[in-house]
Amino acid sequence: MKPIIGITAFGEDDLSSRVNVAYCKSIIEAGGIPLIIPLGVEEDVAQILSLTDGLLLSGGYDVHPFHFGAEPSPGLGQLQPERDTLELALINAALIRQMPIFGICRGIQMLNIALGGTLYQDIDSEYHSSKLLKHMQQAARGVATHYVNIVPDNLLKTIVEDDQIAVNSMHHQAINVLAEKLNVVAKSSDGIVEAVEHETLPFCLAVQWHPEEQAIVGDETAKKLFTAFIKASLKYKREA
Repeated sequence: MKPIIGITAFGEDDLSSRVNVAYCKSIIEAGGIPLIIPLGVEEDVAQILSLTDGLLLSGGYDVHPFHFGAEPSPGLGQLQPERDTLELALINAALIRQMPIFGICRGIQMLNIALGGTLYQDIDSEYHSSKLLKHMQQAARGVATHYVNIVPDNLLKTIVEDDQIAVNSMHHQAINVLAEKLNVVAKSSDGIVEAVEHETLPFCLAVQWHPEEQAIVGDETAKKLFTAFIKASLKYKREA
């Protein structure tokens, strides 16, 4: 039996819910079955998670600053409040179940907020560093454009088996104040948080880059992340 992975969707308007195909392809290739979670089902979170063995928090629009006690800064982008509501409900329910969670881009931000952290609404205008990298790349989505440095002795390091990896970058928001239950496990050279994991849960990992886009073009390190997530989800399925 393969694990079923719930993937949070985004809507470009009131009539659609979708995910980029790279998420589905990466899950399938790693041995899982993707299940898209559409908008508007926040009242049915418990039933949805009873059907799934892992939760993938996908990328998308900016997070509403009300969720971390702030008002909009000039650099804030497009919002989707209904998605924020759904994902916060999913995260909280999945954490209670100790279900494997893998957050990607916006996903790392939502995980941090759900646990009490805050965000930079716009890195370029709010994060002051003379070494600031370009985090919204203009290269193709699967192309790595900067490095992240991984700290020792954590789940991410165990998975990728390296101290530094090359990643893509398509974001303008990032973690500011870290949630208490999360540990930083990777940063870019300018100090931006690039990966976190929960301090006690067996598999609760989130990254700021897009490994699904790298995995589908053959990046072996990105593939390792999905393999580890599917392995943890299969273990969860067997023990549930």
